[in-house]
Amino acid sequence: MSKTEKLTAPDLQIPQNSAIFAKGLNFTYNAKSNFAKHALTNVDINIDKGEFVAIVGHTGSGKTTFVQHINALIRVQSGYLNVLGQDLSARKPDLKALRKQVGMVFQYPEYQLFADTVLADVCFGLKNFQVDKDKQTQMAKEALELVGLEFDKVKEKSPFDLSGGEKRRVALAGVLAMKPQILVLDEPTAGLDPRGKTEILTLVKRLNKEEGVTVMMVSHDMNEVYENADRVLVFRDGGVAYDMPPRELFRLEDEIASMNLEVPAMAAFCNELERQGFVLSDGCKTVDEVLAAVVALKEARNV
Repeated sequence: MSKTEKLTAPDLQIPQNSAIFAKGLNFTYNAKSNFAKHALTNVDINIDKGEFVAIVGHTGSGKTTFVQHINALIRVQSGYLNVLGQDLSARKPDLKALRKQVGMVFQYPEYQLFADTVLADVCFGLKNFQVDKDKQTQMAKEALELVGLEFDKVKEKSPFDLSGGEKRRVALAGVLAMKPQILVLDEPTAGLDPRGKTEILTLVKRLNKEEGVTVMMVSHDMNEVYENADRVLVFRDGGVAYDMPPRELFRLEDEIASMNLEVPAMAAFCNELERQGFVLSDGCKTVDEVLAAVVALKEARNV
């Protein structure tokens, strides 16, 4: 397909449960200049509603360009992109409706906090969407409690008086207050200490598993990817080089190394166990899960 051609929905078979569907998606920065750079090349992706998908790849691989298409921060140049039933390849998609359904959390989102109080900051998006003032407060309360903050304790505080982890939660609450169906996270744990990282990832995973929110997480931390994602998309040179569950992906140690990515510690450990003849379930990815599986396997062999 030409890199200037746009597909239309009748040309395609879009899965019924699809949250994000891309076919032949291309994008070139500075397309009509001597400095043209191809960022996406014929990208084909389908992400179902309720999936937790990690997106990885070295700098310049195309992953950030792709996720910025999801709420039309970058518009489709060629190919086809459908998000929650809306054709983003169309000339005039409903961007307001789209951005209410797709929540974007950028790297260091706490740097975007600006209001005098936590409540005002969380209500900012709701106000822009002309939500009734009383309802704004209720929705902000629900979002703050969802991220683990006590509404009455923090609502009148300045966001700048909070800890780093609390600021990150307030920024996330501002996105969640809109009740998005898709949550796009760009390095959500960057700059946090180990406890803060665990808290944020536990929250995101709970939103995914209990609330059914579709999660797309861009990350350079392969340990986070391995333990939390259901599926991993590896971008390389503007395309998707691998698309598979994390346990399957990180068995490919040589391929992972060739892309300058790291094999997560627990994946490397499980790979070595397999080489020694001890095969664990692919669902065993965290330290606790692997330990329990190893103990069970040892006990079974001693029976």
